[in-house]
Amino acid sequence: MAETTEKYQQAGPKVQPGAKEEMVYTWPYLVSIEAIMAVVMIFALTLLSTFFNAPLLDLANPEVTPNPAKAPWYFLGLQELLLHMHPALAGVLVPTAALVLLAMIPYIDRDRRGTGIWFSTKRGPKIALWAAIYTWVVELFLILFDEFAFDKFLKVSFVPSGSHGIEPFLTHLLMKLTGASLDKVDWVGKIFVPTTFMIAIPWIMVAILKKRFKNMNTREVMIALYSFYLASFIILTIVGTAFRGHSMKLLPPWNLEGL
Repeated sequence: MAETTEKYQQAGPKVQPGAKEEMVYTWPYLVSIEAIMAVVMIFALTLLSTFFNAPLLDLANPEVTPNPAKAPWYFLGLQELLLHMHPALAGVLVPTAALVLLAMIPYIDRDRRGTGIWFSTKRGPKIALWAAIYTWVVELFLILFDEFAFDKFLKVSFVPSGSHGIEPFLTHLLMKLTGASLDKVDWVGKIFVPTTFMIAIPWIMVAILKKRFKNMNTREVMIALYSFYLASFIILTIVGTAFRGHSMKLLPPWNLEGL
């Protein structure tokens, strides 16, 4: 036990007792950076408003609910998930599981080497970038596939007109093959298939990364999984914010007629 404690102490940052610490003051270093970013943001918004009109709607009417009624931006990723799976899964189980898994990282990765260092190892930035690109490509493909595949390219007679996405296709396919009622098979498309994808995508990513980066340690695996989580949050929020128009249809952001 003493040897383990000593090893961790040696791996951590060296602190000399009584030594003067170097300090970076809020003014002017931090404030100047914030002021520059504020000016850049104001200039960008001014330039944007010069070329594009804001998609303003009518005055608020408590008797008319807009379609779609979007959540605040920080919940739009979850609202995007609602389009592809069961509401309880997307709105309760997925965010709860994500928070629990994030809280478990310090208990899974207990190595103190590299603590306080961005990406911890020299391979960390490459692993994070690789995981982010993998996540964006796979999730964009799944969103586009669920949005257009069964409406444009894979139309079948046993799916009712007006149905949308993979879930009704799987549901009616199982009803046709097994003769079961709707309430007995709809869980396959709403719960089983999305859950399988959410587990399989990061698992396959880690397996590929372990082949690409030999001898990955636990810290690097956690970096990859956290990058997957962050990239998922970013891409789902962007799609839900800028690419979902009337009735939550997937539209380009410049197509204001669909908003």
